Amino acid sequence: MIIRRYWRIAVFAPFVGFLLAAVVAIVMTNAGSGETEFRFWFVVRSMANYGVIGAVIAAVALLGGLATVALVDRHLTKSRWVRTSVAAVGATLGVVLLSVVVAGVLSLVDDGAYAGITIAFGLVFGVTASVVAAVMVFYAEWRTL
Repeated sequence: MIIRRYWRIAVFAPFVGFLLAAVVAIVMTNAGSGETEFRFWFVVRSMANYGVIGAVIAAVALLGGLATVALVDRHLTKSRWVRTSVAAVGATLGVVLLSVVVAGVLSLVDDGAYAGITIAFGLVFGVTASVVAAVMVFYAEWRTL
């Protein structure tokens, strides 16, 4: 039942994550200021790199959101507002858990100087994933009415 209702989110979430991260790459590299061909390819590479990271974050947020919806409302009997809220919280928890794991690996491999900033970025990405997950779940719930 959950798969039937949320299959569109499972298909489109990595693409949305890729596109959002690619837009962030354009903003961060300030694409409009460059005039050379080198600057163009730098922006394209940045878009690809950030896009892959965005797709991974979106996939983790998707797994977190679906897992929490499955745990809280297994038979989809609660209201759509509850499912939307639970999916948003689950997406945030999934992304924050990913950032904690990456910070732990950084601490083991290196001196751990970047562990704190990795968790801080995870919180910011988690809030963003929460908003996007809430919008996508609300739209999926609206389509089923």
